Amino acid sequence: MPFARYLAQAWCCEGVEPLDGGALEAAPGFDSGPAPADARLPVVACRTAAATELAPALAALRRRLQRAPAGLLVVRQPDAGRCRLEALGCAVAAAGLRAEFLGRCRSSRDELPAALVIVHPQSVLRPGPAPPRFRVLAVVPTYNEEDVIAQTLRYLTAQGIEVHLLDNWSTDATVERARAFLARGLVAIERFPVEGPTGRYELASIMRRVEEIGASATWADWVMLHDADERRTSPWPGVGLRDGLWHAQRSGFTCIDHVTLNFWPVDDAFDPGVADLEDHFRFFEFSNHPGHFHQRRAWRQLGVPVGLADSAGHDPRFTGRRVYPYKFLLKHYPIRSRAHGERKVLRDRASRWSPAERAHGWHQQYDGLAPQDFVRDRRSLLRFDAGTFETRYLIERLSGVGVFERPPSWATAPLW
Repeated sequence: MPFARYLAQAWCCEGVEPLDGGALEAAPGFDSGPAPADARLPVVACRTAAATELAPALAALRRRLQRAPAGLLVVRQPDAGRCRLEALGCAVAAAGLRAEFLGRCRSSRDELPAALVIVHPQSVLRPGPAPPRFRVLAVVPTYNEEDVIAQTLRYLTAQGIEVHLLDNWSTDATVERARAFLARGLVAIERFPVEGPTGRYELASIMRRVEEIGASATWADWVMLHDADERRTSPWPGVGLRDGLWHAQRSGFTCIDHVTLNFWPVDDAFDPGVADLEDHFRFFEFSNHPGHFHQRRAWRQLGVPVGLADSAGHDPRFTGRRVYPYKFLLKHYPIRSRAHGERKVLRDRASRWSPAERAHGWHQQYDGLAPQDFVRDRRSLLRFDAGTFETRYLIERLSGVGVFERPPSWATAPLW
């Protein structure tokens, strides 16, 4: 099971141990950073064919979790709907285990609908509110984002996240609209490069400046690279972004990865003065763009250099990096209407790409898009339902397994 192998590697384990007595399945070779003191323990995978087998399977899982950081329970059943999942969660709790996540999947044995439970020992920390002293800095690079910048700053600062706006000399009202948030969570507005516009969008230079901003923000516990057209959520319902970062830190991890959803317009009706991005845009696709395989755009301040430029900000490298096993969600709203797409892609971006960076394989996400492609047919997309998304796409959202056919050759651990 690729998801089980991914978790084994993420938890710094040697492999996946099936509860049916099968042989240990070794995790792929990796170097995911310093291992915890109890490393080299197997992640447990348990499969049960019927509800009548649930009690003994849970008992066996509980015994194995005395020496494993996490366990998987796959229950093959014809209906993995919400009611069945809630009943399964109750059964897990009655067995003295903690269900960290519940959702739906397919049984690898026969592809029948199944329920998946990720269980932790009771000793593993639960998510909780971050203390007031816990500080997070979001560095937000911008260029001509006047329609959404106020919404994004409001969303970040409302969660207690402080913001450094790094503007690449926007020609619209981005900076003017951001000024209203100074002393209200926005700690700085910086025009970059300092000497003025260059006529080029040079991402590597911007990432080097983000490295410097992060290094100088010694007061921050975590730093995030956060675009103006994004929303981030933690893996746990009801747990905010800042609280999710606090939980990752308390659990001993220093870096957060994300799975990306690209939301596309299905009409030209978006009015930022009336509707928020998340409320208006309801149709998405999982991004399988190779550059989105890693979106490790949040890291703990450890007092060591953090390298962003070599990976365009997607895979920061630093001593002491330990990537949290469960990915956060990155909701991306790159195009808001046909007119916005034509302006952003054809005018503001395509003419400003750095030829050297293009030759390196960067800035290719919009290649092949014509103006008629900016507004999509809703039938070609998935509808985002906040009530079912987290359970329906449990494996995809927590790991990226199923979004990408296989990891790119340059990818770093944890993989599957």
